Amino acid sequence: MIALIRKAPELGVNFFDTAEAYGPFSNEELVGEALAPFRKEVIVVTKFGFKEGKPSLGLDSRPERIRKVVEHSLKSLRTDYIDLYINTVLIPMCLLKKWPEQ
Repeated sequence: MIALIRKAPELGVNFFDTAEAYGPFSNEELVGEALAPFRKEVIVVTKFGFKEGKPSLGLDSRPERIRKVVEHSLKSLRTDYIDLYINTVLIPMCLLKKWPEQ
């Protein structure tokens, strides 16, 4: 699988999408290992929003969970930045109305 992912940029693929829930966590490790030699030449997207990375356990997008998951994703992806970090959880409008003013 690593060889296949490493071949993709040679064929013009530069966008790689993964998530904590894929595995859980093991897909980020696979993608991180495969892309390490040319990380700065590709775009890496990963997603979060579930308890322990498992959709079956329910949602969790609390700030403390986001901090924990982003640290894990950075380590798993073998990088010091993530190009796009997506919350897969829809935030109900009632919560958005309570969001503190910036």
